[in-house]
Amino acid sequence: MTESNSQSVPQPVNPDRYKSLVVVLTVITTVITAMVAGLGADANIRASIGNRDSQQYALLAAGELHRQGLQSAYDINVFSGYLTDAQEATIMQLTAGQQGSNSQVAADSLLQSTVDQARADTAQKFSVFYTDSRYAPKTSGGTPDMQAYLTDSTAAAKNLVTKQNAAADDYNRWNHKGDTYTSIMAILAVTLFLFGLAQALSPRLRLLFAVFGVIALAAAGFWTILVLVS
Repeated sequence: MTESNSQSVPQPVNPDRYKSLVVVLTVITTVITAMVAGLGADANIRASIGNRDSQQYALLAAGELHRQGLQSAYDINVFSGYLTDAQEATIMQLTAGQQGSNSQVAADSLLQSTVDQARADTAQKFSVFYTDSRYAPKTSGGTPDMQAYLTDSTAAAKNLVTKQNAAADDYNRWNHKGDTYTSIMAILAVTLFLFGLAQALSPRLRLLFAVFGVIALAAAGFWTILVLVS
């Protein structure tokens, strides 16, 4: 006869306990992994574009500096020739005035002064410092605006360098994001491993590994959000 106060037989533990939960977590982790992989691919593409643009602007800036160097050398040489001829014309004219009107030296000096002045006038017609209203003297006998010429001559190169720096910054930013997404993928891989391992363990250990996996998943998700908003 069975005693009424006998202890009840303990119910066996369900071996499939928490399996559905782990499956759901695995699916969620898989979806998040696919999203992070897409973000990483996008970041790598943008980094490649930034790197390409940076190199392109660097080459353009180098070419512009070389071109402007040649242009500046030509402009300065023409202006220097004008100044030299104008000064020689003035010196020859003063020399002629000191020699007397009947002196052969005076005649030769006047002739040389005329030649030098003609060369100076020709050089002035080809000099950007006198033909361009941005740099030409504002008053008779004034000097060209060399500062404006220098500013304008370097403006194109500076603009290209600015674009090159911006492209380089974009490359560094997206390249860093791509590397970070790779690190997040590693964490998600560990998370999937934990969930996969939990499927083969006892219910108690399954829950423990599921908790560890959720912590890793939360860390990966939080890190992903930080990278997105940065």
